[in-house]
Amino acid sequence: MKKRLLILGLALAVMGTVSADVDNKISTALEKKLATLIPGQTPSSIKTSAIDGLYEIAYGAQIFYISEDGKYLLQGDMIDLESRKSLTQEAAKSGRSEIMKSVKDSDTIVYSPKGKTKHTITVFTDIDCPYCRKMHEEMKGYNDAGIAVRYMLYPRAGLNSPAYKKIVSVWCAKDPAAAMDDAKLKGKIDSKTCENPVQRHMEIGEEIGVTGTPAIVLEDGSLIPGYRPAKDMARMLNNKVKVSSK
Repeated sequence: MKKRLLILGLALAVMGTVSADVDNKISTALEKKLATLIPGQTPSSIKTSAIDGLYEIAYGAQIFYISEDGKYLLQGDMIDLESRKSLTQEAAKSGRSEIMKSVKDSDTIVYSPKGKTKHTITVFTDIDCPYCRKMHEEMKGYNDAGIAVRYMLYPRAGLNSPAYKKIVSVWCAKDPAAAMDDAKLKGKIDSKTCENPVQRHMEIGEEIGVTGTPAIVLEDGSLIPGYRPAKDMARMLNNKVKVSSK
């Protein structure tokens, strides 16, 4: 658990601890207890949970529960049996959204619509992933539907692998978006090196639950694994807007 939390340093640096609806004395005591368990990391939020005496602790998209006396720490899904929804996953979604907001467009490769942007999705992608290539072939369809696509770089084979070197070469090109087109659609890659955000992208992906590519993160923090056709994605996003506006 400590190893996974340590990679969050940069993302959590932009977040202070939010102690919503929690008595200040309890919040302070729990923070001190957590500091002994996870040195060097501050929770992004401490909130009351649906169960009396149990508090929800968020480290970005990682959710835990701790007893008021600080003796018991729990990890797992809390399910509301009436709504059949996971309260834990809803909290994780919120944390995931905050982490994504901390990633600047300038640290991603962005494909924007020519007209108005209706939605923005962030996609963890790999050069060698067949379904990443299939998704990239539909980029015009995404953009025509008003969907901006932000690519974060996630070579599944790991750091210093051939896939890593390919994706670094794309990032270091004079025009990364054009280089990504060439790499995914033509298999053409000019080898280059430079300072790059690939390792940080991989760390963020691990933290928010990415286990493969492509992995799509919506603006509300929802994580959608795998490829989605442009028409299906547009329909899903438009339906989400309709539901949230009711």
